[in-house]
Amino acid sequence: MFNSLITVKLFFLNLFETDKEEKEIFLRLSLGLLSTIVILILINFIIYSIYPNNSEAIAIQAKQLVVQQQQFWIWPEPVEHFQILISIICIPLLIFCSIKVFSAKASSRIVITDFMYYLNIALWFLFLAVLFYLAFKFDDPNNWPPRLKYGIRIFFKTMTSELRFFITLIIFPLITYFIFNGVTNKYYKFVNWVFYSLVLFFLSIMFLFSICNMETYLGTEQNITSVLYSVSQVQQGRALLADFTAQYGLYPHFLYPIFKLINVNVLSFSLIMSLLTVTSYSFIFFGLRKIINNNFVVCFSFFAIIYFSYFYSFLDGGWFDLRYSANPIRMLFPALILFLVFTYILNPKKILYLFIIFLSSLSILWNFDSGVICFLSFYIYVLYEKIAGNNLRNYAFTFIKHSIITASILALTFFLFSIVIYLQSNSFPNWNLFLKFPSLFGMTGFGSMPMPIFHAWNLVFLVYLYGIYIGLNSVLLNKKIVKDRVAFFVAIFGIGISSYYLNRSHDFNLLPVSYPCFILLAIYLSKLLDSGRVNLFRIKNFLSVLIISFVLVTIFVQMLQPTRLLNIVADRTQHIIKNTVNNKFLSDGIEFIKLNTNPNEQIVILIADQDKGWIPGPDATLHLETKTSSPFIIPGSTELLFQSDLNILNQSLADNISHKVFIDFTGQTKYHPLMKIIDDNYFLGARLGDWRMYLPISFKSNIEPIK
Repeated sequence: MFNSLITVKLFFLNLFETDKEEKEIFLRLSLGLLSTIVILILINFIIYSIYPNNSEAIAIQAKQLVVQQQQFWIWPEPVEHFQILISIICIPLLIFCSIKVFSAKASSRIVITDFMYYLNIALWFLFLAVLFYLAFKFDDPNNWPPRLKYGIRIFFKTMTSELRFFITLIIFPLITYFIFNGVTNKYYKFVNWVFYSLVLFFLSIMFLFSICNMETYLGTEQNITSVLYSVSQVQQGRALLADFTAQYGLYPHFLYPIFKLINVNVLSFSLIMSLLTVTSYSFIFFGLRKIINNNFVVCFSFFAIIYFSYFYSFLDGGWFDLRYSANPIRMLFPALILFLVFTYILNPKKILYLFIIFLSSLSILWNFDSGVICFLSFYIYVLYEKIAGNNLRNYAFTFIKHSIITASILALTFFLFSIVIYLQSNSFPNWNLFLKFPSLFGMTGFGSMPMPIFHAWNLVFLVYLYGIYIGLNSVLLNKKIVKDRVAFFVAIFGIGISSYYLNRSHDFNLLPVSYPCFILLAIYLSKLLDSGRVNLFRIKNFLSVLIISFVLVTIFVQMLQPTRLLNIVADRTQHIIKNTVNNKFLSDGIEFIKLNTNPNEQIVILIADQDKGWIPGPDATLHLETKTSSPFIIPGSTELLFQSDLNILNQSLADNISHKVFIDFTGQTKYHPLMKIIDDNYFLGARLGDWRMYLPISFKSNIEPIK
């Protein structure tokens, strides 16, 4: 009893122990972040007050570009977009200046008492508590779609109201104890076995969830069609930027050799997507292991990453939507670049430096949205690490050299890809089309949503601000601390990846792009654990470890729903193995097209709706399963956004003299405006169920159409 009292007394004495250096470091950190936040708020207020809001004029111009059926997505936000751009540019500059100002000799003369230090700690943790409260206090104005109960507030209510939260409160002290102290050698192998088994389990479930056939895709048809259409066309010999355009990048050409080795259909396509998805998250896991020694921190942070990036919609979101456009298309290269940059920071080599630039250049081609973030993040990081020990003249030379090397490799990458496209299609790509869709979204505010002032994004961006601060502070003081440099890269990278949420600001987009935030939390936690037991059990560090650990443990317990995950897998497995098509609309369409076409033939597939508009339909699936392609230089039905593309469709249908047109002939199709072109230029060649095949009046073929 006496020994226990002494232990408790020593714990609290150590908890409130501090020294002059620690007080000064924390004061500079507090003043630096506070001044940055205040100045950012002032800058955004000034922009909001004086920047002209020409959203109505932009909307009028946008309606001339976008087809009528998609014009409800036009929500221009010129003021907010300018605020975001200026803020992103200013953040590293403001933090750099704040470090310089508060590290000056005048600041070091300030006498910091224990009361000031503890008050500073109390105010910061109170600030975090207020931000956390406000994040869940107000309803999300961008709850989309309104019918779905999806979002951070729903997660918070679920997390705190179910039995799993009670389990969290029970196991949290035990797990925190092991996080602080580690495990004994006796149980080390067993604990690692448990962790790696859980990692393997969730990655296996992820792989099985991502597999689908034509009827078992866990999401909306539009999301699979938008990524499948360009694959279906490239596999038939057409080339992106030469024969047609697509929204999500040039990834089909990267996958072309793989799909030439196998019989590509929806099922095999999903198998490759599943494999790439698991590969992406494996890169993140092994990247965490490279920079963090504590397996508790590695595994719990990894579980948080895959929960919000992938599993949340299955377990607690109420809406299953895989979105291959996110996993793996927008995740593969970012995960690979994170892994390689971590390797480079640990062991910088010239060959690895050049290789990362080349891969980040390729990532732009694979998918522009995520690729340009990978490219710019590494470009900025190299400039950042060269600050240490360089005067202005040397730094200017380094800046020019790095910029020339980066630009040269980027140009070479694009040139080599142009050669590949030429060899495949006998024409060079039109690079003006490469930014066709990003330009539309940026110019018209297509799909934009206003950012709420108080929201969970406040907490995420505060983590990124702290990462930039400790990274710049470390390099300016010429400290070669690996984790600080990693933190800077991840923070810059995270802000870039979050641009997707900044434009389309609803929770469904914040959660998947928040994975760099959890990587940073793992780095912070690891830094605290590496600081030694004396520093670890001081109040600021002790509370920080408790808060981060509690967040990670809570998310981990939310993931422990193996029965639910296995049930989903079991329900789908038989349908996927049999690979049968029960949907009569699809089965009739596939059968009808196969009966009336030859493999590799070019045909037109049109699907209409009751609102007199061609809608996103399964044209990608039909092309892929029947080994056909489209003859027109327009994107697929899900990406038919431009009025110019619709005009091309009209003109191409009117000028067509040799290609068959397959139409979903529902009761409303006959009222569609394009049917006037069909009636004037085509005759009915065959029918099956709701499908019709129309032939141009001048059509000549050796194949006798089915009556």
